Amino acid sequence: MDLSFTNENSHYAFGKFDRVTIEGVGYRLHQETEVGLVFVRDDETQLAEHFTHQKLQWLGNTHAIRVECGYFDPNFAAKRQLQMSTAHGGLVGGVKVRSSKKEAYCQAALDMHGEGLLKFTDESIKANMPALMGRAMELSDNLNPSGKEKLPKGEDFSVRPSPRTLRRWLSAMDNFGRSGLVDRIDCRGNRSNRMGPEAIGLMMKEVRTYLSPEKPSIKHIHEQVQISFHDRNEQRVANGQSPLTIPSRETVRRAIRALDPYQVELARNGEAAARKKFRPVLNGVSVTRPLERVEIDEWTVDVMTLMQSSGIYDLLEDDAKRSLGLYVEGDEDGSGKTKRKKCGRWTLTAAICCATRCIVGMVLSRNPGEEAAVQLLQMITTNKGAWSDAVGGMTPWDMHGTPELIVFDGGAAFKSQRFRMAASDLGVAWEMAMNGVPENRGTIERVFGTFASDFAPRLTGHTFSSIIKKGDADPEKRAVLTLDDFTFALIRWVTDIYHNTPHGGLNGETPVKAWRRLSKEYGVLPPPDMEMMRLCFGQQRQYRLDKTGITILGVRYQAEHLQTYMRRKDPHIVDVRWHPKDMGAISVRLGKEWFEVPALDTSLKGVAAQTWLTAIRHTRSANPTSNRLDNVAVRKAIKAINDRNEQAKQASSLNLEDWSEERMERAERDLLAGVEFFERKAPAQQKGELGHHIPSTEELTGVPMHHNAPKKPSGDATAPSDLPAKPTNITIEED
Repeated sequence: MDLSFTNENSHYAFGKFDRVTIEGVGYRLHQETEVGLVFVRDDETQLAEHFTHQKLQWLGNTHAIRVECGYFDPNFAAKRQLQMSTAHGGLVGGVKVRSSKKEAYCQAALDMHGEGLLKFTDESIKANMPALMGRAMELSDNLNPSGKEKLPKGEDFSVRPSPRTLRRWLSAMDNFGRSGLVDRIDCRGNRSNRMGPEAIGLMMKEVRTYLSPEKPSIKHIHEQVQISFHDRNEQRVANGQSPLTIPSRETVRRAIRALDPYQVELARNGEAAARKKFRPVLNGVSVTRPLERVEIDEWTVDVMTLMQSSGIYDLLEDDAKRSLGLYVEGDEDGSGKTKRKKCGRWTLTAAICCATRCIVGMVLSRNPGEEAAVQLLQMITTNKGAWSDAVGGMTPWDMHGTPELIVFDGGAAFKSQRFRMAASDLGVAWEMAMNGVPENRGTIERVFGTFASDFAPRLTGHTFSSIIKKGDADPEKRAVLTLDDFTFALIRWVTDIYHNTPHGGLNGETPVKAWRRLSKEYGVLPPPDMEMMRLCFGQQRQYRLDKTGITILGVRYQAEHLQTYMRRKDPHIVDVRWHPKDMGAISVRLGKEWFEVPALDTSLKGVAAQTWLTAIRHTRSANPTSNRLDNVAVRKAIKAINDRNEQAKQASSLNLEDWSEERMERAERDLLAGVEFFERKAPAQQKGELGHHIPSTEELTGVPMHHNAPKKPSGDATAPSDLPAKPTNITIEED
């Protein structure tokens, strides 16, 4: 069976007086060719355009052709000027009811005339009027569509037309079709303004003061109009003229309502309010692929949180806590009084994928800046599954990749050179939307609204958007959330609630399902490798290159090509890029190229700088006077920190890290100054049998002895007094 369709044997026909509208453009037929039709536009250009029969068939199948038969007929054109619409479906109110009544009586008369029951004479019409009215009522679906208790004569089917009126209806219908039955009764009456020019000008002068930021009321404007007319009438009476009629309040109200609504909103509420109210709502941004367009913005967190973190608070130095705005016990304010536990509002910098509505990055910061923006860009490219696992999330947060386009406002953080250069190095295009026009970033603006309306009210210490909503509540007194609590709730809400809630912008699909579907269909660009991560997101500093290599936070980095370069250039300063999330390697610029240089301690691969500093601080805390640290003890401390604080470490990844030059100088001055790292030596192999030799403390721990020990202790000797009282994994040496 042949299911193919062809247009070769079907052509459309058009009359010479027809107006043909094709895809919104009006035409009239000019001539027919062998393969199609030539149309001429019905405007002043008179441009000709040729359409093949196949093209016309396709346009007809897509309902893109509209034909108005006889539109250019001279007689029809004359009648067309007398009514507002020739389409019965476009009529409303009394015009539609009256035309329906006329059409029903005309059709009933034509039917009876065709059956030989009626002649168009006065006697025949009068004699058959009861039957004529009955048939007309049967042809009408609704005898009272307006629902009025008392219908006008023109709309009441029970009011019979006279024979002369019926013949006039029949004549109009015969000449112009059904459109000839449309009347203009609604346009009757004197609709001109009865006020004189002087009165109108005086009234409008006061009416225009309604366009003011002070927002005067209609009552106030009417009072001003009365005062103006009273003053003018006194002058007119003094000049022997008749006084002007003072407009009523309704007249003033109608004059105000006749003002341009956009100009009213613009003058009374400002440009932003007018744009928001009158800007047309279209389909928005058209995107199809995940991470095709990512919008980022900042939002002040609508929750008062205690600036003390249960999981990471003890891992931070006091200076770091102060830089983050955290409470430090014992601190005093300017008056010498002890500070109380500080409450505050943080800023959330977030990124959303416009195609899937998934949150692909979030950074919490006390004072957002360029580092928060760069950390957010890095988070977009990072698999965040470990963070959702750390808080017990049920839905993976694995949405990541390299975005194609990033859209942001003109905030200082996003305009910074560091952020723009990081995006350019990743190959990400960026677009700066106009300030004060949130519609240009509608997706991220709407999700912040969802944060405020759905997430924040779930938390104790929720602040309010207005004084009226706040009432007598004191959010600061009710703030019992720690920073970890807030981070925990935020990640769980995003991954398990928001990502699994049907979204109106996705036609009811959830963001996580949209990501799965679109990423499977289109895929995403992979994230950068670790070297590119260091170059794009790492900290750039200058360090001295010497024969020991490069030392950063006590970690030595050395490589053969590094020493080869130093032998040619002597010790000097070089540019270095290092990433706070991985102390295992750095990137060094030698000449015009960047080279990767690993750490001498290979166990530091993947170890974060914060974990490294915390391990050093914990190791030194056993004996603050020690300047030598055992690498084995430090490694054990790193493992212990990772094991005990994994959840806090992962949750803190949302918080902005401070690795400024001031922070680095403090760490090297207060924590690493004069510290020497050494590898613990294994005990020397001795001759003899088990139990014939007891290793010295120096051999076991690397701590030099301060007294003369015997060269070879006896086999039955008791434990020497310089051995530690109990086992420890921390080895220190006194100066």
